[in-house]
Amino acid sequence: MKKLIAATALATLFATSAFAEGVQEYNRTAMETMAEGDTAVVDIMMDAEGNDREDADFQARWDAATPEQQAKLRDTCARGIEEKVEFSETGAARCKIVTEN
Repeated sequence: MKKLIAATALATLFATSAFAEGVQEYNRTAMETMAEGDTAVVDIMMDAEGNDREDADFQARWDAATPEQQAKLRDTCARGIEEKVEFSETGAARCKIVTEN
């Protein structure tokens, strides 16, 4: 019985560790990595400190972005969703919007 409990505990520990490795935190560095270093694309969503932009600021930057920048942000968001980034509520909503348009 003790071996079964120990085996279960180890399996849980390994499963938790594997899950934690697959989750990325939502921050400016992670977004820049997913955008292949394109800071102008990340600037659409975040300020220099990594804070989500206010709605009006985000919309203005999105509208002013080139089609290539918009496509790159779509790809960046899609990659973040695929890699299970722990987006902020605002970041998740915006990525959902840009990837669906």
